[in-house]
Amino acid sequence: MKGSGQTENAKVCASCKRALPLGAKFCGFDGTRVDDLAENRSNGAAGKQCNKCGKQYPAYAQFCPADASKLVEVRSDAVDPKPSPFAAPAGFAPPQASRSAPDSVSPISASQLPATPADLTDTAPPIDEELARSGDFGRNQAEPRKPTQMAETFDDENTGLFHNLIGKKIEGKYEVQSILGEGGMAIVYKAYHTKMERLVVIKVMQGWLLSNKNAVERFERESKTTAKLAHPNIVTVFDYGVLNEKEPYLVMEYIKGESLGDKIARQGALPFATAAGIIIQICRGLQEAHSVGIIHRDLKPDNILLQDRSDRPDWVKIVDFGISHLVQGAKRLTKTGKMVGTPEYIAPEQLKDKPLDIRTDLYALGIILYETLTGRVPFEGESAEGILMKHLLEPPPPLSLHNDDFAEGTPFDAIIAKALRKEPDERYQTATEFRLDVEEALNKVLLKRNSK
Repeated sequence: MKGSGQTENAKVCASCKRALPLGAKFCGFDGTRVDDLAENRSNGAAGKQCNKCGKQYPAYAQFCPADASKLVEVRSDAVDPKPSPFAAPAGFAPPQASRSAPDSVSPISASQLPATPADLTDTAPPIDEELARSGDFGRNQAEPRKPTQMAETFDDENTGLFHNLIGKKIEGKYEVQSILGEGGMAIVYKAYHTKMERLVVIKVMQGWLLSNKNAVERFERESKTTAKLAHPNIVTVFDYGVLNEKEPYLVMEYIKGESLGDKIARQGALPFATAAGIIIQICRGLQEAHSVGIIHRDLKPDNILLQDRSDRPDWVKIVDFGISHLVQGAKRLTKTGKMVGTPEYIAPEQLKDKPLDIRTDLYALGIILYETLTGRVPFEGESAEGILMKHLLEPPPPLSLHNDDFAEGTPFDAIIAKALRKEPDERYQTATEFRLDVEEALNKVLLKRNSK
């Protein structure tokens, strides 16, 4: 937060004494918790069990990795003495990563969602509610990476509700040209601002969310909050409106370029300097958002746009700040009860009944750093459930697993190891701390190369 002004009811960080926004649960400057957030975990239950397959899991688990069914609590006298194949025995040591992992794991499509959302909450929802993703912003260069469908899709009655906007003019100034993308939360359009004579992006809320008053109000609130973020590494939101008196939309700058995800898919592992430069910019954008209490919650390469400009190549623009979790407050099971989402960037606390804070973003940033240096995510698997279990139990494999040039180790190994700690208290506490270590690591790499 900038400025020293403070309202009567504003919260204050006990560490740095900075005023924080109402509702803030942490200080974005030093990572200090503002509220005493107790863990929402049952201590009395012996564990949880899948009623479908009978397997048992720890008390914090929310779903069955074998069949994605909801788990139910079981009493201590009802626990089967037979150990679960997924339970961690005493003295368990996470296994080392195997070289037999598949070549790639694609994101999971979340474009088809149920039409009746549940109430929205501010804390981390259960896993079946957490994994749905909003649609990506359109990219006008490389084709998007082909998703892997993890669940049977179905036609929602409101799908395509706003397609008739193409060719129409909104508010007498936005000429809608085409659809850039469509996801669970919104449809994203490319439009032309006739008065300012510039291209813009218009994001219109999906029809299936319109019946939920809380969702609509939160879309408006979060849109206005995000519009206050003024930073060169965050996509600017500069207008908000309502269509037909009920369909909210927001307008943001149009970025010519490609996403980081498309760049990695096209190019593979990036050079140290390129990767570090991108991560440093992401850190700067995150720090600005975190300083005013905004958590991204869905940070991944597809939400990192690289602006195509000759004077500043690979200039980072982060999108979907503070908006993507609107869908996460609603039910996101398909009609077959299967789970949808993008598991590669999920922090362990998102799989448990724990509140989220800025360190959730920093875990995802550690995944992105790993991916930029190797061209692969650290946790791969044949199923979403398998990947999630690795987030909970396994350390990230060494960079040298994917590139022999890293055999002697690099300064980035320690950064990734710290960023991907299972416990948030053991990770980086602020984006600035993360950035400083990346800058130092890059300097060490460059000095070593220049000395040869």
